[in-house]
Amino acid sequence: MTDDNKAAIVHADSPGALQRETTREVLDTIIRASRDQSVDVAKLKDLLDLQERLLADQRRTSFMSAMAELQAEMPQIAKAGVITGQSGAVRNRYAKIEDIDVVIRPLLAKHGFSFSFDSEPAQGGVCFLCRMSHRDGHSETKRLVLPLDQGAGRNAVQSMGSTVSYARRYLLGMHLNLVTRDEDDDGRGGSGHVTPAQAAELRAKLAEVGGSEARFLNWLAAASFEEIPAANYTRALKFIDEKRRQGK
Repeated sequence: MTDDNKAAIVHADSPGALQRETTREVLDTIIRASRDQSVDVAKLKDLLDLQERLLADQRRTSFMSAMAELQAEMPQIAKAGVITGQSGAVRNRYAKIEDIDVVIRPLLAKHGFSFSFDSEPAQGGVCFLCRMSHRDGHSETKRLVLPLDQGAGRNAVQSMGSTVSYARRYLLGMHLNLVTRDEDDDGRGGSGHVTPAQAAELRAKLAEVGGSEARFLNWLAAASFEEIPAANYTRALKFIDEKRRQGK
């Protein structure tokens, strides 16, 4: 048995999210077979291939489970960046990469996710790649092809920097399904706050699961339960339900 195969067995049999009874049974079979000199090498290879498929499925399942928990906690992000025209009037607003980072970094660490970026030449511009990896081993990569942002007054280096920043924002948004909001509406979108009954319901449900009101309201960018944006009511309920599930 190769060192790589031994390492795979040790990794799968270690305590953690990947430990499943089916995999343990397969690993026990592989270990016994590796010690039996009469076992056909081809059959042993088939068992090792089965082990790899089981591990891949478990890693993917762990990734999706952690992603669901991450999504339940992900808040909306304010569009603090502005793009102005020649007259100085605001043409567009966007969420700056540093504001996105402040919001997502602690949540990524909590749920075991990390990102890495790369780029390669592509027809018509540059292909930017963003890999989202989970601590249990599964990763997913998204790609975005963009032309260089050759805005007025920018040199080649500035054009590349602007394009990279744009690509990173959009790739993160694609992976995490980020929702951005204008700063002036605080995520309400003109729909106002939750009703008094909804505010009371959220307060009671949060108390049932032992959640912190201060952290909960900060996550929703609200000063009180009565000022929670109506658009965030369903998201808030899902967060509490997820906390209840984790506590069981």
